[in-house]
Amino acid sequence: MSLLEQLKAWSAEYECLRAGSQTLHEAGEATALGNEYSLQQLWQHQTFEKKALRLTDGTPLEVVEPGRWNHADGPDFQDAILIIGGELRRGNVELHVRPADWDVHGHAKDPAYGGLILHVTWYATPVAKTLSPQVPLLALEQNFPEYSDIPTFCAQHSQSAHSIERPCLARFSQSPLVLDRTLVSAGYYRLMAKTNRFVEGLQAENAMQVFYEGLMMTMGYSRNAEPFRRLAKEYPLTLLEPFPTKTRFAILARVAGLLNESQRDLWDLWWASGVKPPTEPFVWDLRGVRPQNHPFRRLAGALGIWHHLSNLLGLSLVDLPKAIVKAADLLKADIDSRIALVGATRAAVVTLNLFVPYRLALGELSERQLHALPGEDLSMPMRDTWMRLTGRKDGCPKDGLRQQGLLQIYSDFCHNHRIVCATCPIANG
Repeated sequence: MSLLEQLKAWSAEYECLRAGSQTLHEAGEATALGNEYSLQQLWQHQTFEKKALRLTDGTPLEVVEPGRWNHADGPDFQDAILIIGGELRRGNVELHVRPADWDVHGHAKDPAYGGLILHVTWYATPVAKTLSPQVPLLALEQNFPEYSDIPTFCAQHSQSAHSIERPCLARFSQSPLVLDRTLVSAGYYRLMAKTNRFVEGLQAENAMQVFYEGLMMTMGYSRNAEPFRRLAKEYPLTLLEPFPTKTRFAILARVAGLLNESQRDLWDLWWASGVKPPTEPFVWDLRGVRPQNHPFRRLAGALGIWHHLSNLLGLSLVDLPKAIVKAADLLKADIDSRIALVGATRAAVVTLNLFVPYRLALGELSERQLHALPGEDLSMPMRDTWMRLTGRKDGCPKDGLRQQGLLQIYSDFCHNHRIVCATCPIANG
């Protein structure tokens, strides 16, 4: 039996759980900021009394799922599931101390807040002037009049993560070996899904284009993955192959709208290539992007990795992340950068998302190597899923295989609009 056949067999247990999910139905300023964060914690864990909540207009509210706590730009909680006046709603939730904080923060001008289904505050007044009247309002002060202020309310209702009662916690706390088996099976499933893309690419003799597109998307982070994918598709390897690496970078940077005429050396390389920009310009989301993560730098890093790809493919998985960091710096001097173009965290992501599945498709890895996959820095989805499964903040897996399992479970179950905890196959498998 080949390793790919073994992978499929090892992931079968998780695949059964995942198949089960498809049958389910949709069912002072410093003090102010501190209070807002405390309210966010309470909303995530829903540790206050399970009494009947009512909106400011008296409409009954039931929280089915509080949503995924968003630590980036945008609403505080995403993908919440609520029952408002008997109607099931799914969307985003924003929390503030006062309703008027919505105006102060300027959220009305940000399209990311367009999908709001609830605005949660402590106080009921003063009202927000720029919030759509269609957004339901929940004032906790009105629902819990026995508490005089936010600190008192939070002190009474804050509980440790160990007290969060979830069905998966009840199941796995009694069977830690079952939890580990589930994580490993989910990790194998995720690796198998990524590997299949390369298997198909090898059969179609375009595996390198698949790798190239994957590399570009991985360098783009979630918010810019799509423009990077489009860039790789519209300007494929066949177009870039005649040019040296620096010219390839100049071409891609210019057509992507990331290069301006003041960068004369690179601009002249693009001009001499004869490659035309697209009629539809690329749109990049630069909100809150740190300078070192700008798409221009990420693109340079991707071209450096591609330049050294043949050497990188020959390295052991243990040595790959450091080698990727070094390879990505090929064009560092050309863009006048003093810091690495790709950090250790992103190099680990590139290793797991690209090099591992590609080498699996080629049949170059062993089971032992899969169990020794290097891990990434713990992300919010990993920590959130681990908390749901175990009720603990500590002990989150550090190895790549189980981390991949956490991410797969997060995607299929914890972040799935169609699933609620009471009927989740993970908890009842």
